[in-house]
Amino acid sequence: MNDFLETKLISLKIDRNLSKNKTLANYKPFILSNNFVFISGQLPLTNQGIRYTGKIKKDTNLTLLQSAVELTTSNLLWNLCDCVKENDTIIKKIKCCSLKGYFNCEDGFPDHPKILNFSSDLIVKVLGEEGYHSRVAIGVSSLPLNSLVEIEAIFSIS
Repeated sequence: MNDFLETKLISLKIDRNLSKNKTLANYKPFILSNNFVFISGQLPLTNQGIRYTGKIKKDTNLTLLQSAVELTTSNLLWNLCDCVKENDTIIKKIKCCSLKGYFNCEDGFPDHPKILNFSSDLIVKVLGEEGYHSRVAIGVSSLPLNSLVEIEAIFSIS
């Protein structure tokens, strides 16, 4: 019934890289509450494991960072898709409300917002005007599995 997001992701060639509802511990990949979908922090994971690890440095290749962020965002979007498809109510609109990006950076790294732009751009590409959101980009000293990036989001559905 609510397969429009899946159709959009497939048409944009945004691959599903993880098995449905896969998590690393005792939590859910998403929670639906009062028409808000809270997506747990996503990593650049595939079914084979973590793909991008280590510290982001001032000279880290931007293409590598883009690939890591886009993989992470695709995992986020596919979790959103699973939530939408599991909902018994007809959903006509999805809005990205908030995006949070955490980056495993060396001290003094200044470009967190530039890296999070890759995620924002992909969400807007998928959702159009409804993809624009508030956000925060945060540099941290470590992340789970030594990941380069972790991204979480909140969406509204109606």
